[in-house]
Amino acid sequence: MNTKEKIFYTCAEMLSDIGFNAFSFHDIAKNIGIKTSSIHYYFPTKADLIVAIIRYSQNEQITLFTSISEKMPQEKLAILIDFYVDLADSGKMCPIVAISSDMKDIDLNIKLELRRFYDFLSDWLRSTLEEGISKHHFACGQLPAEKSIEILNILVMLPILSRLGKDTGSFASIKKSLMDNLLIKGHPENINSANQ
Repeated sequence: MNTKEKIFYTCAEMLSDIGFNAFSFHDIAKNIGIKTSSIHYYFPTKADLIVAIIRYSQNEQITLFTSISEKMPQEKLAILIDFYVDLADSGKMCPIVAISSDMKDIDLNIKLELRRFYDFLSDWLRSTLEEGISKHHFACGQLPAEKSIEILNILVMLPILSRLGKDTGSFASIKKSLMDNLLIKGHPENINSANQ
């Protein structure tokens, strides 16, 4: 791993573990064993580094969503939920959660990039819900755009619940509840999804 990658991954780890304001370039440099000027060479500001992490996280989601694009909507939703459950199980947070508590104090570029990432996730989820409704797999009493925001907000809270000591078994019940609230009962393709 080269120096730039070490900086990037160390920062991403710190962001996920302790949050945006809890570390500095000095902390990253000390962790890696380099001078802070080496970090500034690749990332002139902390905002530049955080924006790179947000973009990387979004690209990870794009890769995931592309790989599951041919699956049934209920499978896509289950995979997204599992992604966030796995984050919570590992004690990690997505950038949305890791940064959002510090939104008042952060650089405008970070806010804009974080908003783009949130909107991207919300739009994908809305589209998946619309697909599920049109194929009669999902029933929803809300507009898909509203339901997608509700689901996404639940998912990004899972790591916080994990840090509060919630049993990971409760995450399985949250997943079941989210799925049960959408799936049309008795639909043959929904029976296996409901049991996952």
